[in-house]
Amino acid sequence: MKSAKVLFGALAGIAVGIQIGMLIAPEKGVDTRKKLSKKGEAYLSDFNKQLDSLLKGFSDKFDKFNKEISKVAEETKSKSSELIAQAKDKVK
Repeated sequence: MKSAKVLFGALAGIAVGIQIGMLIAPEKGVDTRKKLSKKGEAYLSDFNKQLDSLLKGFSDKFDKFNKEISKVAEETKSKSSELIAQAKDKVK
């Protein structure tokens, strides 16, 4: 959750920086827009990489959790089968 807040804060900062840059740019508008477009693409690429990394982390944790749950379920099933078998033997 902390990573997401940092990421969205950085995006907000970038957006404000771009707007300020457009207001005080000493170059022609066309040149400024080209530079900003290239910078925007670079920031978007970085954002996508960070988002992919964040999602991969969530996915990895989810997979690990699923494996642990499956392991516990299998152990529980095995133990319950043993207990049922023991109970049947005692009844006989």
